[in-house]
Amino acid sequence: MTRRGLPRVGPRGYRCVDVETFGRYELLRKIAIGGMGAVYLARQKGPVGFQKLLVVKRLLPHLSEDDEFIEMFLDEGRIAAHLNHPNIAQIYDLGDVDGQYFIAMEYVHGEAVGPLGLRAQQRKLTIPLALKCRIIADAAAGLDAAHNARSPSGRKLALIHRDVSPQNVLVGYNGGVKLIDFGVAKASGKFSQTVVGTIKGKHAYMSPEQARGEPLDHRSDIFGLGTVFYELLTHQRLFKRDTEISTLKAVVGAKLIPPSELSPDIPKELDAIVLKALARKRDERFSSAGEVQLALDEFLVQHKLHATPAHLAAFMQDAYSEELEEERLAAEPTVIHYDPRIAARQQAAAAAAAAGDTGSHAGRPTARPAAKGPAGVSSSSTAPMAPRRAPTGSSSAAAPVSSRAPGTGSGSTPSAQAVSAAPGSKGGTGSGKAPAPPPHRAGTAPTGSAPKRAPTRAPLDETKDD
Repeated sequence: MTRRGLPRVGPRGYRCVDVETFGRYELLRKIAIGGMGAVYLARQKGPVGFQKLLVVKRLLPHLSEDDEFIEMFLDEGRIAAHLNHPNIAQIYDLGDVDGQYFIAMEYVHGEAVGPLGLRAQQRKLTIPLALKCRIIADAAAGLDAAHNARSPSGRKLALIHRDVSPQNVLVGYNGGVKLIDFGVAKASGKFSQTVVGTIKGKHAYMSPEQARGEPLDHRSDIFGLGTVFYELLTHQRLFKRDTEISTLKAVVGAKLIPPSELSPDIPKELDAIVLKALARKRDERFSSAGEVQLALDEFLVQHKLHATPAHLAAFMQDAYSEELEEERLAAEPTVIHYDPRIAARQQAAAAAAAAGDTGSHAGRPTARPAAKGPAGVSSSSTAPMAPRRAPTGSSSAAAPVSSRAPGTGSGSTPSAQAVSAAPGSKGGTGSGKAPAPPPHRAGTAPTGSAPKRAPTRAPLDETKDD
């Protein structure tokens, strides 16, 4: 595990001065710290520009020597790995780095229900009733999937979350709702077992039987979800008191006021759903979280309320528009596609362009290279165009093409013409042998015959890249 001080800008507009490398992950920033572990926003990097944001939950250092906490921590990863549902955050990896145990899980880009409610109050925003029902219905769907989860061999896990609270229900900016944190979950086949009478979970969201330390079943989670729903509807804490003891007493025996009496915008039909989920006797509650989901969906249909994930996404993006815009401007760009072959071709083209620039004459554009004579002698150091090669099998000698009309004079000097037709020139058949000079026809000889021997060696053309 190493640290390196590289300033980076990443998700949510943070600036990470000290990026910690933890195994194959980069820990970008600490999100939260809980009873068992610290939670980090992390990045996994791979070849050809691959990278992925996720969350790494690392067991707290002072608990790394406690076998009971290690088993509880690993149980969370093992249990959640069996869960595959759109409303449950996925587990990607479980292991240890230099003796520090960790869980790598899905990164939900959004906010928890608790901070979302506070945000609405601070900004004087009203979360539509339909969207409140959608959040709880989707969370109920995730709970139902967890309660009915089975092992790869088909054995029912009998999973109980035991910590359904506003902090563990996340709402994404894309409209998705995810249930997280099975850290204190109870399941058959766990390596660590809870002693009867011990209390685990947040006191204000426990069921009465959980507060009394009695054996639990999946209906305990329904009571916790009902508490979250009640507070989301009324913007008031239901059982929270000044001390833990008084909070537990409120969970067991406090009188419940119907939500419609605290907020006139809540229909009385919704009271029945909330209070049934909060029944003190478990036999009077919904028998499954799936029934909670169906009851809320039927309520939305009957009252013709629109509550699709698209509606929820639109509300979230509006409520957090400033943060999302800041994040969009400050976020580190992600490489979507990288092809080494394309990069190699681009580098070669850039190198060729740079070489061409360094070979040009100062103060004038680079001339096109002319054909070479014997031993690399240029046929013309001033001609703007290279001589055109004669086609294979042609009986005429190669001659430079003049841009002037016939009879107005050659575009190059006679000596240059002679070099073009001399043995060893580039023109001709291309076989490497000097072609035999053709006989002059009458009336076709140019003014001033070409000298019989090669002219004096001309200076090399500086514009030709050897």
